[in-house]
Amino acid sequence: MEKKINNGEEECSIDGDILSSILSNLPLLDLDSACHVSKSWNRAVFFSLRRLKSTPWLFVYKQRSFPPYTMAATAYDPKSEKWIELKTASPVEHVSAARSSHSTLLYALSPAKFSFSIDAFHLSWRHVAPPRVWRIDPIVAVVGRSLIVAGGVCEFEDDRLAVESLDIQSGEEVWERCESMPEYLSGSASSTWLSVAVSAEMMYVTEKRSGVACCFDPESKSWTELLDFSPGDCRFYSRVIGFAGNRLLMAGITGDEDTPTGSELWEVVSTESPMKLKFESIGSMPKACLEKLRGIDSDWPLTSIAFNAVGDMVYMHNAAETGEIVAAEMEGGKLCKWRTLRNADARGDAGERLIVACSNVSFSDLKRAFRDDLSFSVVV
Repeated sequence: MEKKINNGEEECSIDGDILSSILSNLPLLDLDSACHVSKSWNRAVFFSLRRLKSTPWLFVYKQRSFPPYTMAATAYDPKSEKWIELKTASPVEHVSAARSSHSTLLYALSPAKFSFSIDAFHLSWRHVAPPRVWRIDPIVAVVGRSLIVAGGVCEFEDDRLAVESLDIQSGEEVWERCESMPEYLSGSASSTWLSVAVSAEMMYVTEKRSGVACCFDPESKSWTELLDFSPGDCRFYSRVIGFAGNRLLMAGITGDEDTPTGSELWEVVSTESPMKLKFESIGSMPKACLEKLRGIDSDWPLTSIAFNAVGDMVYMHNAAETGEIVAAEMEGGKLCKWRTLRNADARGDAGERLIVACSNVSFSDLKRAFRDDLSFSVVV
C-alpha cells in the first residue's frame, strides 16, 4: 500500500500491481470508466490489459424488413453477464437484408452491390461490386484477405455450383471465378442446407443433414477431397460447425425434428486420413437448456440450430425462431457453465428480422467505438 498526504490527512492508495490485477477482472465498460479516475488508475488500466483477454460478445441485430434496412443492436457481455443496448448517431442504411456467417461476418447482397462488415462492432461497412454470378442464398466467408461467395445461384445461371472470390486488401473490386463446389453438393448448395466455418487458411463446409463436408483453399482456389463429419457412435439429424480459437467444433441434434433428444458437441480433430477424422466429445447440452432452445411452444419441430463460437464462448439458438439463447464456456477443452440468456431481447417485432453474430471485443475496439459515436446503455 502506498500512503499519500491529502489536505494534511494521510490517505491510503492501492499499490499499482494490485490495482492492475483487480482491474484485469473488470468488464470492458467498467475499465473505460476506471481510465478517467486519475492518471495512476489510467496507467493501471493499461497495465491490466496485459492480463486481459478479448471478450467474446454476442450481438443481436434487429433489422427493418423494408427500406431503409436500418439495424438496432443489443450485445451480451459474458464477463458482466449483462445485455447492453448499442446506439449510433448514423445507422447504416442498407439496400437489402443483412445476414451473418461464421459468427463474425455480416453481409448484405443486392443486384447493385455487395456490403460486408468484419470489425468487432460492425460499425464499418465496405461496399463493393456484386459477384458476377447472381445469387439468392449463397454461403459467404472471409478467409484471410479473401472474400468467398459460393452456391446459392439463381436458376437461370449456367453453373449452380459457382464460386467467386475477391481480394479485400488489393483495393480492386475484381471477382475471380474459382473451382466450382463439388458435384455432390448440387442438391444443397445454399446457406439454408450448409453450415460454414473458417480458420485462418481454410473455409469448411458441411451438409447439415448428412455430415458430408469439404474444404476450400482460397490460395489455390480449389476444394479438398470429401470429408465425413459424422461421429461413429452418435447419430445427428442436423449439425452445424464453427471455430472457437483454432479448434473446429461441431454441434448436432439427436433424435428427430419432432422429438429431439439432445444436443451433443464435438471437436473435429484432423488425422492423416480425411475420411477417418477423429471426434472428441466436449459436452452435452443440459435438457433444461434444450427445452429453452426449442422455444415456448415445444410442439414445433426443431429443424436446425444456429451456432456462434468465438474465443472461449459458444452460443446456440433455434435457427427457425430466435428465442432464448444458450451459452457455454470452454474450460480445459470441455464446455461448462451452461446457461440460457433469459434477458435476451431476441424476439423480433412485426416488420423486423433478427441477425445473430459474435465478436471478440478488445479494449481498443471499445475505444474505437466511442470515437465513432457508439453509445452503450446497460439493459436493466
